[in-house]
Amino acid sequence: MKRSARIAVAVATPIAILLVLLAVVPFLFRDKIAQTAQREVNQNVDAHVAWQSVGLSFFRHFPNLSLTLDGLTIVGAGRFESDTLAAVPRLRIVLDLGSVVGHLMSGKPLVVRAVELDQPRLHLLALEDGTANWNITKPAPQAAPNAKPFAVSLRDVAINGASFAFDDRHANLRASVIGYDQSLSGDLSQSRVVIHTKASADTATVVFAGIPYLDRVKLGLTTDIDADLAGKSYTLGNTTVSLNDLALGVSGTVKSLGNALALDLAVKAPSTNFRSILSLVPAVYAHDFDKVQTSGTIAVDGWVKGTYGASTFPSFAVNTKVNDAAFKYPDLPLPARSIFVDLSATNAGGSADSTVVKLDRLHVVLGANPIDAHMLLRTPVSDPDVDASVSGTVDLADLRRTVKLQGIDQLAGTVSANAAVRTRMSYLAKKTYDKVAASGTVTVGGLTVQGAALPRPLAVQQASLALAPQHAKLNAFTGTIGSSDLQASGTLDNLIAFALHGDTLHGTATIKSKRFDLNEWRSGGQLDVIPVPPKIDFALDATIGQLLYDKLTMTDAHARLRIANQRATLEQFQTNTLGGQVAVTGFYETTQPGKPTFDVNAKLTKVDVPSAFQAFTTVQMLAPVAKYASGSVTTDVHLTGALGKNMMPAFPTLGGAGTLETSELAVHDFPALTKLAQATKLDVLNNPTLEALRAAFTIDNGRLTVRPFDVTVAGITANIAGSNGLDQTLQYTLGLRVPRSLLGSGANQALAGLSSKASQLGIDLASAPEIPLAVQVGGTVTNPTVKLDLASAGSSVKNAAQQAVTQQASAAATQLVAEAQQRAAAIVQSAQALADTVKQTGYRQADSLTAKAGDNPLLQVAAKAAADKLRKQSDDKAAAIVRAANQRADSMVASARAQAAKIGAKP
Repeated sequence: MKRSARIAVAVATPIAILLVLLAVVPFLFRDKIAQTAQREVNQNVDAHVAWQSVGLSFFRHFPNLSLTLDGLTIVGAGRFESDTLAAVPRLRIVLDLGSVVGHLMSGKPLVVRAVELDQPRLHLLALEDGTANWNITKPAPQAAPNAKPFAVSLRDVAINGASFAFDDRHANLRASVIGYDQSLSGDLSQSRVVIHTKASADTATVVFAGIPYLDRVKLGLTTDIDADLAGKSYTLGNTTVSLNDLALGVSGTVKSLGNALALDLAVKAPSTNFRSILSLVPAVYAHDFDKVQTSGTIAVDGWVKGTYGASTFPSFAVNTKVNDAAFKYPDLPLPARSIFVDLSATNAGGSADSTVVKLDRLHVVLGANPIDAHMLLRTPVSDPDVDASVSGTVDLADLRRTVKLQGIDQLAGTVSANAAVRTRMSYLAKKTYDKVAASGTVTVGGLTVQGAALPRPLAVQQASLALAPQHAKLNAFTGTIGSSDLQASGTLDNLIAFALHGDTLHGTATIKSKRFDLNEWRSGGQLDVIPVPPKIDFALDATIGQLLYDKLTMTDAHARLRIANQRATLEQFQTNTLGGQVAVTGFYETTQPGKPTFDVNAKLTKVDVPSAFQAFTTVQMLAPVAKYASGSVTTDVHLTGALGKNMMPAFPTLGGAGTLETSELAVHDFPALTKLAQATKLDVLNNPTLEALRAAFTIDNGRLTVRPFDVTVAGITANIAGSNGLDQTLQYTLGLRVPRSLLGSGANQALAGLSSKASQLGIDLASAPEIPLAVQVGGTVTNPTVKLDLASAGSSVKNAAQQAVTQQASAAATQLVAEAQQRAAAIVQSAQALADTVKQTGYRQADSLTAKAGDNPLLQVAAKAAADKLRKQSDDKAAAIVRAANQRADSMVASARAQAAKIGAKP
């Protein structure tokens, strides 16, 4: 070996050994360090903390050690059980190598040098009583300083792609941040340090007392913080917060006081350019904002002083003013001009409920039309006190010539408003409408909207909404959606409470249409899941002359639709279609987003079988024989199950039962009958006509099961039973009694091979007036198998009388249970009506008590307590009535089923 080679080997060998050690040693101590981390977490955190895997490496932050936790989750305990506070796909902690060696040798504390979080998701929640899910730190145990397993000597913290959701229900404050990145540096091992940090977020939203202060704005932050870590006090220096193009200078101090924060902060916008605050308008900022020309001045300033915690709230003031501003896109003809805004939010401190939001003036001119509005909001948390008004007319064509609207190709018409509201939410809740001031109208005329943002063009010839203390009344609505016309009128009973406080919106409406095409609402050739909105309680009466859906053309459609609790309930829907009539009752609900379910009863009367097969996928999947049949059918079916993302039934989840009746039914080229005709040489089974039949069926586990029924097919009596599946498989048994007169020479030859079995059964094929024949049909609809069996058929002939008795008993039992179910349904319906009456009476008496209290505070307190008690008693009485009726109904049906079982039936 050459000398140079020996030198290379001598150098490479220890390097290779060192690399192997660096790769292997972490695996030897990974579990011990992970156990230390888990033990420390359990001792200091009152929550369920877990991770999927642990990694340890020298290479990423050499010579220090990187501890990586993948799939980290922090789940609450107690009142927040099963509530995920944080989920972190990857957390990397950089440990000082010397501290790792000391910990392994003598149990010295591990020193943390850096922390990296990748795409963490945080959900911060404070309940109405101030209890917060982030207060998970246990009281520090009394222990010697050298017993601590971890020490912190941070140099860097990095957060990448985080998302935060903050919901303080006590203060009625919500915020969300998406796409948050932050880098922080500073020697946190020192008691006094300057921390340099930079942060940004793709979007930030802040809503306080139902009013959006920030709406999906781009967030930025740069600051140097003079941190007194021992005193837990932090002073902001060189701090800038940017909201889109609005930069805010922030100064002051933040001090930690246990579970609260002491705040003394001041905010001021250094720029007076209107462009800065205009960037906070999403519709303007989203489209070519860099090209927008602006004029006018702004002033933004504010301060926060005091303590923020579970039971305390700081005082603050935020003021925004816009003076004689305007903006214009260079490629649009009209500016928005004469813009004036005077907005303030103040709080004297102590409670979020002390906040006062005052919009003294909002004025803007679009085209030739001025728009003015004002608002005053007090006690936003406990009982929002609102005084608001708006007046003006918007020419929508001018709006499109002023602002770029994405997805809108055509916009025309006018919207005029002259409305005012002055009320407290409590007045609306107690229905003391004499204390509510609400008046004015909102009218729409000649509205046309078309573009990619809408599935079909919208046109409103006229619409008028009138405000009154008790409700808003839609006096008239006439318009079109796509090719469908629509006329409507109705009332909204608590529009104000819905808009300002998020209460459930109640209403009634009557809708009429000469022609409505649901196919125009398809996306990519199919319907998407249609969510039923929450906090909506609507009753709609609809009359539609012609209703189009998929391959169905329905005429003279009438229905009552109830929308409540994310469920759409269809009552008394009737229409003419498929050559007959269809009636449907049932519901569709989306309480689980993306997983809609349904429960319907449908009665189809004398509908055309080929048309039903073409129109309904359900018929194609569950009754494939309909493809080969012609005639009419009457069926009464109950179906339950789930819907897929295309609004089609998820067939494996379907359950149900029903009956069907037909008059004469012609069957053409049905493969199973064709093979049966070939096997028996009975030509009459080719394209036969079935006489009137009645059958019952059930649907379960992806199969439709037919209970035994008799039908005459071309002079042959057949008893049919079995099932077919969604996979088109057949499992049917046919018991045939073939008149001797139908047997030609070919049929006799086909049956000759069974003569020995026939003689053993005592059947003389040569002289028997009827030939009993059992047939097993299997395979699939398009490729069936047919198996003939005389033995089982002979047995059925001998027991024909017994079968007749059994069939009669089955029919009697079925009728017995059906009648019991009808009586039970009537009992439940009557009980529900009585319960509703009891409840309404109690609530009216409760409302009367509170109304009689007047403005006397003592009488109001006493009346409220008495009214609440009366309402609860009414609820309890109503529930007891319904509960007793349900028990009686269930007992009645159970008794009928028991009697049916005794007479040998299986209804």
